[in-house]
Amino acid sequence: MELGWIDFSKEERNKVLSVIDLLSEPGAVDELGVGIIRDGFSNIFFPGISTIQTRAKYFLIVPYILAEPELIKGMTQKTMLERLDIRERECAEKLLKTSDEGVIGSRALKIGQWVKRKPSDTYWNGLRTFGIFTGGKMSLADYARLTSYINTKKQTVKAQGNSRYTGDENDADDAGAALGIHPINFWNMPVDIPKDWFSTLTIELTFTEAEFLKNQIIENCGNSLLGFILSANRRDFLELEHFDDIAETMLPILPEQIRGDYIMAKEFSDFINGAHIRYNILLSKGEHDDIQGEWARFNSQMAELASLNLDRIFARLKIANYNLIRFLRCCKEAMLHNDIERLDSLILKREIELKGKNRSKLAKVDEFNFQGWVGISKLQYLLPNARRIVGDIFNWVGDEVA
Repeated sequence: MELGWIDFSKEERNKVLSVIDLLSEPGAVDELGVGIIRDGFSNIFFPGISTIQTRAKYFLIVPYILAEPELIKGMTQKTMLERLDIRERECAEKLLKTSDEGVIGSRALKIGQWVKRKPSDTYWNGLRTFGIFTGGKMSLADYARLTSYINTKKQTVKAQGNSRYTGDENDADDAGAALGIHPINFWNMPVDIPKDWFSTLTIELTFTEAEFLKNQIIENCGNSLLGFILSANRRDFLELEHFDDIAETMLPILPEQIRGDYIMAKEFSDFINGAHIRYNILLSKGEHDDIQGEWARFNSQMAELASLNLDRIFARLKIANYNLIRFLRCCKEAMLHNDIERLDSLILKREIELKGKNRSKLAKVDEFNFQGWVGISKLQYLLPNARRIVGDIFNWVGDEVA
């Protein structure tokens, strides 16, 4: 399938690329349109984390680059973003000399190319969420535009002979004096940026960086599951393979709000898994033994799994999509009444509603070559991605600094 779009802005382009990144992941295609609920819970549990983040170090690398004087001084928005792109590529080349585990662009660089989604694009929302970038909801492009504007104003004042400006090129201080805006204050970073940060760059966090990132997450996202894991130093989180495993390891000690959200999310995951199993049974025409086995296990406890409170979930996540709400309520009723024929009919109609008859796989099931599970598998709510970031924070390298 080919995709096309009108590229109005870098921000819109990044949104489209995010969708493409998700579509490229096995088991990530949302055939029944429940991604809004998955994403809602994911953001509650693991704010600032995304499926395409690789290592925690990038939460420091990106601001290190953006705070470099040569990236701020005398640049337009366009040249600033271009220089950022160059520096991010240089960082990747530097990192690849010691490791390629989680280095963004490693595959592209090996064939002489570079990535379309830069680390700064991938980590920008997390930088805002964790309070490392303190400019609110400002986009990266907006930040570059504002920094350029301040620099232009500074140069204008200097050209007019303002006595406050000398030969000192500390542009953050100069611009702040001229306009009351301090670009460097948009960045909240550990103590001082190491002067040799690039020459000593590795993909692992230092102790100082790990402590800083941990504290930022706790301070800004302390009410989340991510914040709880870090504040409670729950290293056993790194051993969890599935979202369901949390129930066995830490559910009783979770704060009340997080525990309630977890129970709702797990109940929804268990419930909607039945619809996804039926979807795959219909696609495979009931001829796949493993999927039939999955259905047998689900069917044996279907009434219990369908007894969840959907309205409570809709309220918690502020779901206002009428068609999705109707679909889920009808699926629940079909399961409670063991009406599998109706459940299958609902699933077929839902896919056609989302894709249209021409692109619906179930509408053309006789033409579909089933080769294995299609669509979302059991919902994980970003647990594997969060585990990678938390692991980097807990497993810092180097010496502890008092």
